[in-house]
Amino acid sequence: MGEEDRDGALSAPLRAGAYNGFVVDWFEAFVPTLLAPSARVLALVWGLLWGSFANVVIHRVPLGLSIVHPRSRCPNCEAPIAGYDNIPVVSYLWLRGRCRHCKVPVSARYPVVELLTGVLSFSLYVRCVHVPLVAGGPPNLLAWLLWFVFGLALIIITYIDLDYWIIPDVVVLPVAVLGWVVAWLQPHALGVGGIEATFAAFLGYGLFAGIRWLYLKLRGIEALGLGDAKLLLMVGAFTGLHGLFWTIGAGALQGLLISVPVLWWGGRVANQDLHAVHGDDPTLGTDDPDHMTGRRVPFGPFLALAAIEFVLLRPSILAWGTWLIEG
Repeated sequence: MGEEDRDGALSAPLRAGAYNGFVVDWFEAFVPTLLAPSARVLALVWGLLWGSFANVVIHRVPLGLSIVHPRSRCPNCEAPIAGYDNIPVVSYLWLRGRCRHCKVPVSARYPVVELLTGVLSFSLYVRCVHVPLVAGGPPNLLAWLLWFVFGLALIIITYIDLDYWIIPDVVVLPVAVLGWVVAWLQPHALGVGGIEATFAAFLGYGLFAGIRWLYLKLRGIEALGLGDAKLLLMVGAFTGLHGLFWTIGAGALQGLLISVPVLWWGGRVANQDLHAVHGDDPTLGTDDPDHMTGRRVPFGPFLALAAIEFVLLRPSILAWGTWLIEG
């Protein structure tokens, strides 16, 4: 598969003659709508709404609570939040970051997550729909939605890992299966075929699971969590080998660049201490507060950051990789 195909094969359906007759008329009729500024605004709003859902998942899933019932409540007074107080970002600003009932400040994380998902949806729409249309090709609406699901899962995983040092199976595994199924049924949607997606998924999982097993065997402690391995399973299924290698390499590099200064100045990357969350499990090892190299940091957020970078900057990353290898 060539580089253009790997980037989503945006013009492949037209080249193959898939758009004809009624489909061509439908496509041409909707081009102005898809190119209108209002379409990009709707993509932003779409992301903001799902950001509100992401906040629910981040809060409830680690606690074993339903994400459906009960309705959203204030974390402090547990008063139900009315619909007009639950408008992404807007309600937070209108209420000045406080609960309407008890007036206790609400974490700024809520609008931050909503803004992140909104910007993600907007950026993916521009990349998968707007830019191809401007270039004269067809939009890849399916790719926009699929990459958004992938990115939404990465944002959820990031915050849960920072809070609880876990990557929930209920988030990562269904999304991994979705990417794998799409790779077999619609390989042009994500630019990854079924064979590559399968190999990359199991390579990512096997690599980190193998390192974890080896470290446990030799030193009796975990070097990596099994959740990180499952995260790479998802990344491999969606992005293939190139995305997997970028995620591991860039994730490790950015983890060092961010973690070292934070730890050097006495801060911490995670929001809670590992042992405060998981107890005195001997396989977790012990932190040495007097030595920076003896302190643990969650790896999932850095892997997630690198994976989102690959999705948004894929053509540039592939071109840079080709230049680096070929000179």
